[in-house]
Amino acid sequence: MIETDTAASYLEYAKVLLIDDSEPFQMLTSEMLKKFGVSSVSFASTLVDGLRKLKYSSHDAFSRPDFDLVLLDVNLPDGNGVHGCDFVTHHAATLDIPVVVISGAYVPNVVEEAFNSGASDFLQKPFVGSLLKQRLGSVLMNHALKDPVQLV
Repeated sequence: MIETDTAASYLEYAKVLLIDDSEPFQMLTSEMLKKFGVSSVSFASTLVDGLRKLKYSSHDAFSRPDFDLVLLDVNLPDGNGVHGCDFVTHHAATLDIPVVVISGAYVPNVVEEAFNSGASDFLQKPFVGSLLKQRLGSVLMNHALKDPVQLV
């Protein structure tokens, strides 16, 4: 069994993209993540803006995004976050960035769709700080263990 502190240590210096349309939620989540040692949190309020920050545009076609983790809300004003997760996790430039789908509602078929679309985890809002720290740390740790290059 992996110790909580071991998994959570993977959050230190991480760069997170939070795609959620609620500014108060963005600020609260950012404060929590910074307390966990996350080095930067970037925000997008729409799916289109989030994809743009992940450099999905013609002029950045070959650039790798500078994020270690994406938190992606299911309900966005311009699209479904589960569909966005599917795109991110299957696009060549971002398939190695873990995506955690988030939602204020727990709907079992949406959770299943999120995992089928490639989500690394699913979290329900509002977040419990200790759970958020452990789950995101575990996602990053598992991702690093799959990619030996990142361990060096």
